[in-house]
Amino acid sequence: MTNLQVFKTKKKNIAELIFRKNKLSCYVGANGIKKKMREGDMVTPKGTYRFLEIYYRPDKVEGLKANIPTKKIYKNSFWCIDSKSKFYNRYQNKKKFLCEELYRNDGLYDILITLNYNVRPTKKFKGSAIFIHCCGTKKKFTEGCLAFEKKDLVKLVKVIKPQSKLIIY
Repeated sequence: MTNLQVFKTKKKNIAELIFRKNKLSCYVGANGIKKKMREGDMVTPKGTYRFLEIYYRPDKVEGLKANIPTKKIYKNSFWCIDSKSKFYNRYQNKKKFLCEELYRNDGLYDILITLNYNVRPTKKFKGSAIFIHCCGTKKKFTEGCLAFEKKDLVKLVKVIKPQSKLIIY
């Protein structure tokens, strides 16, 4: 089984992911890795998580090989971030509530992996999805997700198995 471990570094918003004999740098929440308290706290939550699904832009990522379920991102792909909605913290193909667009021009969500953070049951105001996604060019931190170079995400997708875990310290 391939478990992936994320460790803090001396810089609050940068961490290292270790798997097999590989080490990759990534951005984490602006307030670092801690116990997550609430929606919007800009914290990447400590804990052990399972990988659920991989979403990707077929127009920007070709031939993605994965061992867990994959879904394509289209112009009508959204993630509900509205704590008051019954669809909170879920994929949507209609923008009925406050949602984050997954089809973006900045490349952040060319590839994204969902984790089992705050699902089954979903707790209101606990924080919506913690994604693993691509780095942006402007911000050197996330709102709580983990952000990697796109080429590194392609590598990660290949090693994640259904039984794999992400352990964030």
